[in-house]
Amino acid sequence: MSRQLNTARCSSALERQRRRAGLSLIAPGGVAVILFTLLPLALAAVFSFTKYDLINPPEWVGFENYIGLFSDQVFLQAIGNTLYFAFGQVAIGVVVAFMIAMLFSQKLHGNSVMRTIVYMPQAMSYVIVALFWSFFFDPFSGPINEFLQDLGMPKVYFLTEASTAMPSILLVSLWRNMGYYMVILLAGIQAIPPQLIEAAQIDGAGAFRRLIYVVIPQLKNTLFFVAITWLMGGFQMFTQAYVMTQGGPENSTRTIVYELYESAFTYLDIGRACAIAVLLFSTVIVVGLPVRLFQNRAARRSATPERTLEHSGGTR
Repeated sequence: MSRQLNTARCSSALERQRRRAGLSLIAPGGVAVILFTLLPLALAAVFSFTKYDLINPPEWVGFENYIGLFSDQVFLQAIGNTLYFAFGQVAIGVVVAFMIAMLFSQKLHGNSVMRTIVYMPQAMSYVIVALFWSFFFDPFSGPINEFLQDLGMPKVYFLTEASTAMPSILLVSLWRNMGYYMVILLAGIQAIPPQLIEAAQIDGAGAFRRLIYVVIPQLKNTLFFVAITWLMGGFQMFTQAYVMTQGGPENSTRTIVYELYESAFTYLDIGRACAIAVLLFSTVIVVGLPVRLFQNRAARRSATPERTLEHSGGTR
């Protein structure tokens, strides 16, 4: 009996030591999350209900900042621009990245070199990419317009006309991010069991039917991840508009984050900037949380048949 008690005491003491060790390991990260994520979020939520300019004490104004935002035509235009950019990236980018990944999944000569070339823009910062393409889009000395003039075509004012500025920035962002998402999709394609494709071939399925009924269903979660990640990044677009167009022309490239930056650092309207930040954070949560729950539910559903098969196989 005493031996059993000693064993229980030793195991409980060991468990306490493990808990203390675990807490000591996660404590630095936990403190960093509290100080640099949760606390700023809480302060932003509080300041969003105030009028604050970093000089005078905050003045409580209630929902005035939020009402002002949704009555501001420039901010509403910024919301429209952000949605256009974010969903445009996803609609075009996922399809093109998937096509490139399918191409690179084949055994072609020079595949590794081409993958490196496609991925290289991802290694550049957005500032470098924006400056690089600003030179290319220049209506007077840019190579693109010089080439168009050599063909006898008129100049295209890519970044100085409202109708072409946002599509031009969208093109630049796609060029920069394409390699990253292509690599993710390529990894998903290469993870598809070859037995499935071989079985479809034996059944007489052509390339298109194998793509529709084998490849895409197997890549469903990967495609979903790429689309949502790309969408979240699109909601936060700022650098390209700031460097290439400064939000113009005619506010056609002004985004939500650009509005946040200008409110905080140009006009020192911290209350308005915090209100924008809270709205952006809420949008990300509203979009991201249901998607995450849906992914978890889909993963559990796909895992259930495998467990059933394993169980039935083990009982036979």
